[in-house]
Amino acid sequence: MRVLRQSAAANKSIFVDEDGWLDVRKIMEHFIIEHNRIHGDDNEKFIENEGRERFLTYLAPIINGTGTYSIEEQTRTHRRMDVVVHYLGRRYVIEMKIWRGERYNADGEKQIGEYLDYFNIGTGYMLSFNFNKNKKPGVERVDVGDKVLFEGTV
Repeated sequence: MRVLRQSAAANKSIFVDEDGWLDVRKIMEHFIIEHNRIHGDDNEKFIENEGRERFLTYLAPIINGTGTYSIEEQTRTHRRMDVVVHYLGRRYVIEMKIWRGERYNADGEKQIGEYLDYFNIGTGYMLSFNFNKNKKPGVERVDVGDKVLFEGTV
């Protein structure tokens, strides 16, 4: 985990755009590359909380001193926690999942859409840890209704 943190800290300046806003898409792209370089293909013992911890370890030195993050508590209906980054007065909502197929992914898109509606935000992020051998790692833009999602696959 220390290597992830060091990598993020060394590249901190590239994650803020020319207007001073956080570029979460770029953070996810670099996290995916570094995660795969350091951890390779994780096995089935990997759990969701471990993925969240790895991402937050990477994120922390990037936003340190300028922003914070919070992990939303589980709802009464046992919906997953998501991460909300607060940076210079903006919120960035990041949903984290283990890939379990297209249907589960669509449910995640719907869930993050509801969070975006709640916060009145037009763009959200979803990071999936996928253990399929034929996965395509990276970040893709997906339009869901009037919302834009950047979906990253580790």
